[in-house]
Amino acid sequence: MKSAKSPTRQIVIHERIGELRLALFDRDRIVELRLERWSTQETRVRWGQIYAGRVTAIDSRIGGAFVDLGVGEPAFAPFGRERDAELRVGAGVAVRIVREAEGGKGPALAYEGPAPAGACPALLEDASPWHGWPGEPREADEDEIERMDAAFEAALELDAPIAGGGRLTIERTRALTAIDVDSASRDIGGSDAARFARSLNLAAIPEIVRQIRLRGLGGLICVDFSGPRRKGDAEALTKALISAFDAEKNGGVVAPKTEVLAVSRFGIAQIARQKRRQALADICLDAYGQPTAETLAIAGIDRLCAALTQAKGREVTLFAPAAALAFLEADKIGWRQEVVDTLGGTYKLRLGRPGQSACEVVIQ
Repeated sequence: MKSAKSPTRQIVIHERIGELRLALFDRDRIVELRLERWSTQETRVRWGQIYAGRVTAIDSRIGGAFVDLGVGEPAFAPFGRERDAELRVGAGVAVRIVREAEGGKGPALAYEGPAPAGACPALLEDASPWHGWPGEPREADEDEIERMDAAFEAALELDAPIAGGGRLTIERTRALTAIDVDSASRDIGGSDAARFARSLNLAAIPEIVRQIRLRGLGGLICVDFSGPRRKGDAEALTKALISAFDAEKNGGVVAPKTEVLAVSRFGIAQIARQKRRQALADICLDAYGQPTAETLAIAGIDRLCAALTQAKGREVTLFAPAAALAFLEADKIGWRQEVVDTLGGTYKLRLGRPGQSACEVVIQ
């Protein structure tokens, strides 16, 4: 009797104090990441959820209704040129979350019809943190936790390597995300400049698509491919990009709608990708691209837990930068009780030294 083959794509999760980390593995490679913070569990809506909301305002100029969901920011439901008669101020409506809140904007909704009888606003149908991924999750093993940690760290970096040499530089602005393809130290592709550029650009495309997925990027994305180019190169790059995004849908993944325009004669590709979830950087980094106090604090709690398992009765001290220390001392996520319940042990919190950028742990 033949043993059943393991699925090509697997959802792996790892919950540590302060957050739930999720990864989608495809043939043993991480292709997507998601992050759910304890601090926003009661204050944010999630892509895929269905709510009974209350219409608070209609704005015909922008063709939409503002809806109170009872949680988080006011949400917006576009209705286009014609508005359903039931979509009026004060009405209860059933709406589906099609884009989470981000960058000061509330969630975007799809109108499903009048709300059913009952409490309003209220959650009608929940969506799991892995909504849109195929199958059910399993707990990560130690090796997978290490790989996930490395993937999360890399997905917040400005640069990403290209297989065979070269790098991508990924920079986000309010209007768009810019991705630059650079040869860096690449030494394969031949001595002819145009052939070298074609080889580099084609090699970059799988990593471009992977980085867009890993980082949760959406909206307008512009890719500046390397040059010089020969006749037919733009067409080849366009087809390769479209094919790479099409492959995202294989295996049951509910992929965001993505449109790729033809690569211009200047070597620029324009990609319009549906926004659905918060980008990873929006959760973990501040406006200056630095880790938030919460990000630093959660990493510090993780180090503290590791130290407590090794301390064997010795005292552990967590030294934290000022902002992270304030987050830890406020304890709005209940991390202290979680440490007591799962590990016990003795520890102290102290302000880190001047200029310290991350939490550090000392066992005495």
